[in-house]
Amino acid sequence: MLSFQKDHSKMQLTPRRHELLSVYLLGFGTLFMYLGYVMQAFIAESVLHTVSGRHPGTISPYAGYYGQAFHYSAFAISSLITPSIQNYVASKWILTMASVLFAVYYLGFIHVNYIYFYVSQALMGIGYSFYNNGEGAYLSEHSSRRTLESNTGIETSVGHSSMFIGGAALGLIFYLITPAYTDEQIRLIYGTFFGLNVISVVIFACLPTKQYDSIASKSETVVPSLKQQLGQFKSSVVEKNMLLLAPFFAYMGLIVSFLMGVYPTTLAFTAAHSTDIYIVAIYSMAMGSAEIFGGVVLRRLIKKCQDWGLVVTISIHFLAIFTMLVLVVLSVPEMATMMPTSEPPLLIKPSRVIVIIIGFLLGTGDFTITMSRAVICQVAVPDARMQVFSMSRLYQLNEVFLIIYSAGKICY
Repeated sequence: MLSFQKDHSKMQLTPRRHELLSVYLLGFGTLFMYLGYVMQAFIAESVLHTVSGRHPGTISPYAGYYGQAFHYSAFAISSLITPSIQNYVASKWILTMASVLFAVYYLGFIHVNYIYFYVSQALMGIGYSFYNNGEGAYLSEHSSRRTLESNTGIETSVGHSSMFIGGAALGLIFYLITPAYTDEQIRLIYGTFFGLNVISVVIFACLPTKQYDSIASKSETVVPSLKQQLGQFKSSVVEKNMLLLAPFFAYMGLIVSFLMGVYPTTLAFTAAHSTDIYIVAIYSMAMGSAEIFGGVVLRRLIKKCQDWGLVVTISIHFLAIFTMLVLVVLSVPEMATMMPTSEPPLLIKPSRVIVIIIGFLLGTGDFTITMSRAVICQVAVPDARMQVFSMSRLYQLNEVFLIIYSAGKICY
């Protein structure tokens, strides 16, 4: 009996190994959820445009753009109530529900219907707000203040490697699939996305829940009333640290808009890249490589800096983004963000090599700012972590809306 107890104690995970297991599982769940999301973001408009032309009246040829409006609107509105839901539902189930709502979207491509498409886009926006808060809550439940930066780096690098894997998959899709996208090909592509998302649902549902010396375990566990929750949200909005961080969160909106919208658009509109069907896949893989590099190399470097880790992270972000912007200004034609153009760039001829470098720098910038945001949201207003996560996304989304609106006015 004594021997069995000794063997059993040896089999138990130490607190740190339990943290690592939890964080890696969170990262892999994110990876499988984001895989389909990343890939469809690059092809959805082309697919829907094709379906609209083949089956007139089924859906608008510009449904991809309209769907994004539903998606981000639902994301912004639901971000206001998600922190309250977090008081009643465990973070692992918040994440599971988020992944389920993502999966619902892919099913709509079995037989495209405009009502289902727009509703599922809104549901996916709600799912994204669930994931946003669930991710932050789960990290706080399985990280101490000492291990938070390291754990966040692991989760970010594993989850955001979807950019690399998704880019490779996109290259395969562009090689195998005709530009016309037959109905059978669309069902196969989105059926694959759905299958990957189901894996994410299973992983999130199986996440460990045991906590050790975590940030969350040191916070109050009393569930506040609805009135108290509204008051807490209101007070967190005007909290000094929150006001100081507002420009930082808005800046994140600029970065996300640029890496997912503005720069990929220039690749499509620049004459030098117009015949390269793999250029978007190459760009995505370059960003994904940087996310993996961040988790393997930068995370260890930042970990050694201890109390200066956040300062080092932000400094690396600044250097990466500054260098990237210089290259973009020198290599992208002036009008390439608005319309197809054959005019020459300022100095550097567009090429795959330049796209890879810019993609890697953008990926590094995304990794470092995502890691910084996760850490800052945990410590800026400790008594209202979930509210801070939601407000960070609201500031970010407002900036995205502003950029899209301004771009439309400029083009007009």
